Amino acid sequence: MRCPSFPHTPRTLLGLALIVLIDGCARTHEPRLDAWENGAYQPRTIRSCEVTGRRAGATTTAVAVVTLDDGRRLVVDLAIEYNPTPVLGSGRWRLDGPGGGNGDVRAESIKFLGGQGEGPSFGGRLRLEEKGSPRFRLTLPVRPLGRPVG
Repeated sequence: MRCPSFPHTPRTLLGLALIVLIDGCARTHEPRLDAWENGAYQPRTIRSCEVTGRRAGATTTAVAVVTLDDGRRLVVDLAIEYNPTPVLGSGRWRLDGPGGGNGDVRAESIKFLGGQGEGPSFGGRLRLEEKGSPRFRLTLPVRPLGRPVG
């Protein structure tokens, strides 16, 4: 069976390049935080987000510090283990200020690159639970982990 030929005209190639560019720009590369309210996730505004961490053997520890628009800080501590695929070994979160809280972290999805020649990169979607019930969902795009300060 023979595949039909693809017209390689400059106009067609320009059109394909434009589609790829638009698709790449349309995807979000920013962290997202949703709060569980009245049985559904509601988006929250993030002022800043910093993720730091380091790899030690078969475990990478990471800390995400999310500053909300009202100035409160959400801190998420994670231990990512791999043998051979990455899994969330443990995770805890805490939110300071009014309406604060703390609890466990569950991974809905994990994206981890081991960092051959560079530091590790991490991202994924995390469900932050308080007393066994959802409280937040944090989505982090895959990024190299910054080095911890101190």
